[in-house]
Amino acid sequence: MRPVTTFYAHEGDYADLDIQGAAERLSRAVQCRTVNDGSSDGEFAALRALMRERYPAVMEAGTFEVVGRSVLITLPGGDASLRPCLFMSHQDVVDVVEGTEDDWRYPPFSGTIAEGYVWGRGTLDVKNQVFGLLEAAEYLLGHGRTFTRTVYLAFGEDEETFNTGALAISELLQSRGVTLEFVLDEGDGEIAPGDAFGAPEQFVFQIALAEKGYADLELSVQSKGGHSSRPFGGTSLGRLSQAIARIVEHPFPAACSPVLQNAFRAAAPYVTQEPLRTLVQDVDANAQSIADYCNQTPALFPLTTTTIAPTMISGGSSACNVMPQDMRAVINFRIAPGETAAGVMARCAAAVDDPAVRLRFLQANDPSEIARCDGYGYARVKAAMERYYQDVVFLPSMSVGATDARRYEPICDTCIRCAPFVSEGEDVHTGVHGTNERISLRALAQGIRVLIHLMEDTCM
Repeated sequence: MRPVTTFYAHEGDYADLDIQGAAERLSRAVQCRTVNDGSSDGEFAALRALMRERYPAVMEAGTFEVVGRSVLITLPGGDASLRPCLFMSHQDVVDVVEGTEDDWRYPPFSGTIAEGYVWGRGTLDVKNQVFGLLEAAEYLLGHGRTFTRTVYLAFGEDEETFNTGALAISELLQSRGVTLEFVLDEGDGEIAPGDAFGAPEQFVFQIALAEKGYADLELSVQSKGGHSSRPFGGTSLGRLSQAIARIVEHPFPAACSPVLQNAFRAAAPYVTQEPLRTLVQDVDANAQSIADYCNQTPALFPLTTTTIAPTMISGGSSACNVMPQDMRAVINFRIAPGETAAGVMARCAAAVDDPAVRLRFLQANDPSEIARCDGYGYARVKAAMERYYQDVVFLPSMSVGATDARRYEPICDTCIRCAPFVSEGEDVHTGVHGTNERISLRALAQGIRVLIHLMEDTCM
């Protein structure tokens, strides 16, 4: 894999962009420990104060509203006939895993600027996009530009937990009769070799037009326990283990969803490896064969099926010769388009087929809608990315993780998940929710350029 900076293009655009200042403002944002742990109201208030203080042109031109702990900034446009655009991200971050604090090169909430990077929690997920959007709007307004199309900047408070902040903003806009031209939210932000798509000579970037559903299924078994020498009828641990095994042993079928079909249509001119080279000549006719192939490919497997991941188990005995009593486990599902949470429950209940095992969802939601890839929003986002990242094939795709974008589907048919801050794959894989999260100053600058260009192109 070549260095990600070799894909950067037009770094001379907006030559007076204050990159050092942007890095310092992001550093200050990282120092606000906006973890949803029940004691962070002051940290969110400090982050809002930082926004108000450091972006005077945005504050002068726009309306700043606090919705719960979320933020909605309205920058009015001069042409009321144009549907607004909404650029979004989230303020909250995950905490650092207890016991790993000393593994960080710089303290995780220090926002240290060193070695060409801003370090700390949120530099990639995803205060970089919160403050990158503010930087972009400030740059344009500070240069005397005005918006023709109304712009909303929406920053939710709890994407990492309950997604209620984005929902509240969406409902507020609905109550005002707002419909949107497009929404831009966070995405994976990684350029990768095209091998998985049968195009090893190419590098690809996936722009997500949809996201999988999410479900946490709790399985629980109750028993009286007792001495392990009398396990008549089995133990709660045994029955729970059998239930987990039966679910895992019944994987969901592979399918080529409309969004994956669109990805292969876009990739088709670059595909050189068989069997995909032949299959993509007629994606419609070969959809199931494509799905079956992708289902055996680690990189594409999550895009073809509902995934099953047992993640938690508790209640085991503290002694080898004592049978456990009440036990529970959790299986996490990422639900593919075409499936539903209700369908997941029914399938699991049928597989377990044991009245002693209780099944219930801790939380569950169906897959999102699929955003349009044949309209204005996708075309303009793709064009902006193509300008600043050369030698890359951009593909419409699907996010296997969850975002806040789905909350805006009632008022927008083009909710796009695309991170313009493109970093080294290793930084993304190890830093997001991991240790030594960081963003290079060049990646920060390039992402801001994309956002300036996109706002200028679509809203002025």
